[in-house]
Amino acid sequence: MWTCLRCDRIFEKVEQIHSCQKVPLEQHFKNKEKAKELFNHLVKRIEGEIGKCQIISLPCCVHLFGNYDFLATLPKKNKLEIRFSLNRELNSPRLKQSVPVSLKYFKNCIDLLTGDEINEELLEWLNESYHLKD
Repeated sequence: MWTCLRCDRIFEKVEQIHSCQKVPLEQHFKNKEKAKELFNHLVKRIEGEIGKCQIISLPCCVHLFGNYDFLATLPKKNKLEIRFSLNRELNSPRLKQSVPVSLKYFKNCIDLLTGDEINEELLEWLNESYHLKD
């Protein structure tokens, strides 16, 4: 693992190409109250049931880091899109998309519309993603 000395982001590869640019977290939630509510609920559940995470607000989205970058959140007007990796393909009607990103990993995308969707099933997947590279 490598930590960029300029932005403190953690990467698998030394000197991995990236942007050090960050934006204020609130910028992502401007006029997106539902997404903010879902995000706060999601982070609370993750930290309470899976483990501590660092929130990194980038121009494109908001990342959560445990031991590595395990979750990307994209706030939308009335929902929160989340993306996480697993070393297996998920087969669930909840998935918007599950695509291979390498020989070992699949990127999984889900839209969260209500707090009830942050349930045990989702937390099991996120726990698996959080600990994927331990």
